[in-house]
Amino acid sequence: MVKNGVSAQTQFAEGLPLIQGDRIQLQQVILNLTINAIEAMSRVGEGPRRLLISTGKDGQDGVLVAMQDSGPGLTPANHEHLFEAFYTTKPSGLGMGLPICRSIIEAHGGRLWATENIPRGAVFQFTVPTRPDSAS
Repeated sequence: MVKNGVSAQTQFAEGLPLIQGDRIQLQQVILNLTINAIEAMSRVGEGPRRLLISTGKDGQDGVLVAMQDSGPGLTPANHEHLFEAFYTTKPSGLGMGLPICRSIIEAHGGRLWATENIPRGAVFQFTVPTRPDSAS
C-alpha cells in the first residue's frame, strides 16, 4: 500500500455473528480483493488513492464484507465479464483471481459481486452466512 500511495481505512461493525468457514480460503479472498484494489488504484494518476474495508450484517443475519476503492472503476464491458475464468483487465493478469474468489464464497454459502463506487472506483462485496448455532 505504501509503495503505491494507497491509504487504507477500516470500519468494522461490532457484535457481528460468528461465521463458519475455512479461514485460509476466506483470507485468500480478502487478500486477492485487496491486491486487486491496490493494483487498480496504482493506474490512477490524479486524486487520492483510498481503500475502505468495512464489515456489517447482511439482510439475512449473515456477515457482509465490502472493499471500496478509488481506482478507475468498472466499465460496462468489463463489469459483465469480471468473474469469468481467464478474463482480465490487467496487463499481467491471469484472470483466475475473481473466479476463484467467487467459488470460495459460494462454497461457503455466500455471494460475491461488484458495483460502481461513486464518484470513482469499484466496490467488491461478499456475504457469508452465520453459523447455525450463533444466534445474536
